[in-house]
Amino acid sequence: MLEGTKKMTICRNCGSTTSQAAADALVLGFQDEFQAGKYSCCQVVAWADEQWLAWAEAAAEDGRSEEEVTKRLEIMDCPGLVPIRFHVYPKTD
Repeated sequence: MLEGTKKMTICRNCGSTTSQAAADALVLGFQDEFQAGKYSCCQVVAWADEQWLAWAEAAAEDGRSEEEVTKRLEIMDCPGLVPIRFHVYPKTD
């Protein structure tokens, strides 16, 4: 193994790596719970697969390809939005 590289761990049950399960947890909104050990990689990967199937079925019902509905959203420039800065001032008693 090369210096500075980590050994890749693959789950024997679901076949995912830790990084794959962490990425799925992030997308599903369970990153903190996954990292805390509340959910296993097997659970997170199963939920991610269910979500992917739901997207695929919805695309088929709409007559669109999976790629059309799952491609990255493009951020459109909106000239009406102005960034706002918040200042936090220390409390004075």
